[in-house]
Amino acid sequence: MFADNWRDHWNLKEEPFVHEDADKDPVLAKLRAAAVHSSFDRLFGDPASPVPGIVFGEKGSGKSGLRRTMGRRLESYNADSPKKRAYSIEYIDFDPFMESLRRHAGIAPDSKKTTPKLLEALERADHLDAILSLGVTQFVDDIARDPGDARKLDRRRKRDLLTLTHLYYRSDEQTRSEAVASLQKSISWFSGRPMVFQVLRILVSVLAVFLLTLPHLDVLGVLFDRFDDWSVRFPSLSHWTGATLLVGTWMWTWVTGWLLYGRARRTVHAIRVVPGVARPLAKFLATLPPATRDELALPQRHEDESRYLLFKRLLGVLNGANYASMFVLVDRVDESTFLGGQAEYMHSFIEPLLEHKLLQFEGLGLKLFLPIELSRLTLHASSEDLKRMRLDKANTVQELIWTGQELLSIANQRLEAVSSDPANPHRLTDFFAPEVHQDDLREALHNLGTPRLCFGFLGTLFTEHTRDLPDDLDAEDARWKISQRIFDIQRSAWVDRARTLRRTLN
Repeated sequence: MFADNWRDHWNLKEEPFVHEDADKDPVLAKLRAAAVHSSFDRLFGDPASPVPGIVFGEKGSGKSGLRRTMGRRLESYNADSPKKRAYSIEYIDFDPFMESLRRHAGIAPDSKKTTPKLLEALERADHLDAILSLGVTQFVDDIARDPGDARKLDRRRKRDLLTLTHLYYRSDEQTRSEAVASLQKSISWFSGRPMVFQVLRILVSVLAVFLLTLPHLDVLGVLFDRFDDWSVRFPSLSHWTGATLLVGTWMWTWVTGWLLYGRARRTVHAIRVVPGVARPLAKFLATLPPATRDELALPQRHEDESRYLLFKRLLGVLNGANYASMFVLVDRVDESTFLGGQAEYMHSFIEPLLEHKLLQFEGLGLKLFLPIELSRLTLHASSEDLKRMRLDKANTVQELIWTGQELLSIANQRLEAVSSDPANPHRLTDFFAPEVHQDDLREALHNLGTPRLCFGFLGTLFTEHTRDLPDDLDAEDARWKISQRIFDIQRSAWVDRARTLRRTLN
């Protein structure tokens, strides 16, 4: 039997269990946000006052599914609380930032020593820069699509947003200069300072030229007849005054520009994971008063404090746009090509994020979805490391374990999501012959243990069963339902497969 005939019989619009990767699973987005793991609410916390959350789980245990569900739950929360929303970003693709760091540090690519050298060079400031880049880029792109509350930002917050954009914007859709120009238009930003100084420079230059040429003009002779024979020896006071004004004006302009360019260049050089250009930043700094430029405290080295200050400025901008907090969802650490899924590499990469000040940063909810191999970060940490991390203040799930009933409930939710008759969706037990008891099905799912393995098992079970069905099968025929024999064969095969995969991957 063809698969579409089988789906039509069971009122299914699409395959419910064919997608094993949560980030490529269209069915996941259709599930109710309440259909989650029992520990989700503790991990999620209060969006208005977020706390850190850490979950460890084996491959396929549903970490990415929880992350996507958390994003959907935040969207629902924002719709219900438009004045105290939570902004969320995903820190899941690390390779672009690692590649930028590699280029900056001059580390050779495609070498066995590439990753160890990268991790040796990686600092907490690089993680902070990467997160700031993701947050700023996403927020600026959101403003481009819909300025909304961003237009209501006060001038100080608009200045902070423009500063952050000059430092951290990174997108494949447009350049940083294009983003800055679009942002200035969206938030109605105008600075008259450059125009004023330009006019003053021109006026002073004109005056200087006039004073330099004054002794050779017959202006005074025209005005006063008695000065017909008026002449002045060179150099005169007017020459000295004009030369001083002209040289001083342009020397001041050049020195100021050179100092600002040097400062901008040091800042761009300090942000190693986000490529930047110094000159546009220097031009922007020139539009700000000197006192304001000093208050910005731009990064000049790899120190953390300037990044934390920039985090405060970003959170201040978000608060002005009615966001009470920012969630940072960290996932897919084991999928980075640089880290290669190796535990020691992942350990070195994640450890800088487990720092008390970052985890407990006011208004920031850092949520880490980590491979089970990294659980030793907390289980075998020294007393000094535990004091530094203070994970007792974080909502931590040491191992993401699913019960058979939870997996059965999720499977039923998926069937409901793809049903062409939502009012009367089928349950998972409806697909099995009467001799296959619900307890047997629940036990099979429990033994498999993870959503990925369970969905793979159910998808294979449906596919293998369908292959043996004739196309002209009567609607009331008992053969539509999966027999005990097929169930036992596939259950045995998948339990063995799960055992092998766990031994190999985890």
